Amino acid sequence: MRAPALPYRQLNSLATWFLGTAALAAGAALLLSIGPSPAELRSLAGEVLITSVGIAVLVNLVNKRRDRQELTEAIGLRHDVEQSGLLAVGTDYLDLLDWDRGLSRTRTLDVSGAWSTTWRAAHREELLRLVRRPGAKVRFFLPDHTDPACVSALAARFHPVYTEHDVRAKVQEAVADCVRLAAAGPAGAVEVWACSGFRPSTIYRMDDALVVTQYHAQPDRQSVPCHAYRPGSPLHSFYERELAAIRDAGKQIFP
Repeated sequence: MRAPALPYRQLNSLATWFLGTAALAAGAALLLSIGPSPAELRSLAGEVLITSVGIAVLVNLVNKRRDRQELTEAIGLRHDVEQSGLLAVGTDYLDLLDWDRGLSRTRTLDVSGAWSTTWRAAHREELLRLVRRPGAKVRFFLPDHTDPACVSALAARFHPVYTEHDVRAKVQEAVADCVRLAAAGPAGAVEVWACSGFRPSTIYRMDDALVVTQYHAQPDRQSVPCHAYRPGSPLHSFYERELAAIRDAGKQIFP
């Protein structure tokens, strides 16, 4: 059940009316106490006009955050987003987060996907630094290219771009590349797991964020939905359990 909406709109409106009424009353009282002449009133009106425009600009800048809160409240997203733990959402997983910062801060990294060739190439230097970091642990969960059913499922999923032969070659290349990556760090820093069964998404888990990217059924290369979650949130926990289930159903093939 959705929690009661937070009263940003009511608070913002009440604050505006209260401050406006107080300022109007104070100004009227000052005018009545002074008893200005018509010329003085015209001069004062000009000063008030100039001042009010300046204040309006400042108030508009200050209220931008409140306006955003009112908007999210009005369309019912604020509570849902906070509860889900959503950090980012988009269609370009390579730019979804600051990967360099995330990989430089994490001590553990889990990657579960078909082969993640593009991602590994884009972050090669950060991955090399990670595996050399004392105490670091990197695990790659890849399809089992020795399992005919697994290879067939992936080929059917990526048809007509990849045949079974292509799929097997792509996975073998990914395994070999992960082993080469392991050579840059101490023994045991990198693990490679072979997992049967098809997964509908790629999962990247770092210490401070978990990123999920979806696959698509269209034959040409497409941008895909991707989203990131903070640790401790319900959706982060769901995908952590997914990773655990993938690991439990797989077998470690390196080292």
